[in-house]
Amino acid sequence: MTKKTFKTGTAALLLSLALGAQAWGDVVFHPREVGADVDFGQIVSGQEEGSDWSRQTLTRTGVYLTTSATVNEKLDFFMTIGGLFWYPIHPGESSPERLVRFGPGVGQAQGIYTFGDKNDPIGKLQFGLFSMKYNSDATNLGEYLFRSGTYPGSLITGGWSYVNSASYLAQGVRFTLPTFGGRVTHDFTLFMERDYEPTSDFSPGYVITAKPVNYLELGAGVVWAHALSLNPDRLSPRKTLSDTLTNGYNKATGRPIRGAVTHADSVAGIGFYTFRGFKTMARASLDVGSLIGLQNVTTDLGARIGLQGASKNELKVYSEIALLGVEDQPFYYDDKSERMPIMAGISIPTFGIFDQLSLEVEYHKSKFRNSVGAPFYYSLPLPLDDDGTIDNPYAYDLSTYPVADRDSIANSWKKDDWHWSVYASRNIVPGIRVYGQIASDHQRHPTGPEVKPSIEPPTQKPSDWYYVVRLEFGLF
Repeated sequence: MTKKTFKTGTAALLLSLALGAQAWGDVVFHPREVGADVDFGQIVSGQEEGSDWSRQTLTRTGVYLTTSATVNEKLDFFMTIGGLFWYPIHPGESSPERLVRFGPGVGQAQGIYTFGDKNDPIGKLQFGLFSMKYNSDATNLGEYLFRSGTYPGSLITGGWSYVNSASYLAQGVRFTLPTFGGRVTHDFTLFMERDYEPTSDFSPGYVITAKPVNYLELGAGVVWAHALSLNPDRLSPRKTLSDTLTNGYNKATGRPIRGAVTHADSVAGIGFYTFRGFKTMARASLDVGSLIGLQNVTTDLGARIGLQGASKNELKVYSEIALLGVEDQPFYYDDKSERMPIMAGISIPTFGIFDQLSLEVEYHKSKFRNSVGAPFYYSLPLPLDDDGTIDNPYAYDLSTYPVADRDSIANSWKKDDWHWSVYASRNIVPGIRVYGQIASDHQRHPTGPEVKPSIEPPTQKPSDWYYVVRLEFGLF
């Protein structure tokens, strides 16, 4: 058996096992992609839960294999599997906590069915596990619609990939419908909640992208978070923690209730916070280079100084704004402006030095820290670091709420309204690429030994930042 026959047979076997197919018809297997990437960097300044994370080293090594095939020229399948060697953050931990970890993973397992002509489709149906990205310009910040919470509106960037990861790994289905000759595209989505509590709920969404002229792109979208739940009681929990009501509020005063309330369901005048709600997004991208004819100038200058090797990056300005929770809820979520992150970015021409160089800034006025503590560890839709125990600054009591004015508490320690990111990439030779990122964003780093993400990013202030350089190489 030749190597080529073995590889083709292996790919066919993988697809057959994954999809349970007996007869494929016309199947074309595509060249496989085998690659690896190595990240190295440092949290220069940062802290999390009172621990100083400054000067913590960031390093990861990933490997992956992608196989794909097309069935009857209509149905495409893609599967990516891989593994990651990584180190947990270990401020002051003993040596066993600093040992390298390894974890296997699935990068994608998806199918795409094309309706009509493949070169000019009527529509496309995408299903399985795949990357969802609606803002092609965003390099780190933004992409709020799918990778942000609702109540609370926590923001997350990165993940297991430090750079080149401004997208959402979706599990579900997506139907894309192009109209007006491709000038207006509609995306209808139904994704399972994988990252935000309560997990396993289904959230329908809709995204529209319009390109009225070649240099202008507009977009908008809405997601009904946790709309379809197999366990609706989890959406607005009425339970108590340690015999203390934690998720309730007084309907008359709009104040949170914290106290020894029994049989909360039967107590008149008590409401309960909920995870379920609508998220909306709007964005715009202006290709300034195309508008004023700058591309030819940058290309010519790059050629003159011998930098033709890099791709032509364009001068673009872009922005995105979201409302994370359309409906108000008392006290914690009573100001829409506090639930509206705003991102602005610019892609800067470098005359061939880089393939891409982008600068992004973000403003989010929220009075609360960007914490996932209460949702992740207590299944409560509250913007708290924990369950609201007495050592939390937002703890309340039945008779003496509030213990302090919310704004005075928040302003005394909340310093993360602004965030920023600088991203660059360069193709060195075919098969080798370098990325760099310097940022104060919302990256949460896993800690050991439980391998759980930090409840808040260590870069909580604009003066907190990290850098990462990635070397990516492979056979494509």
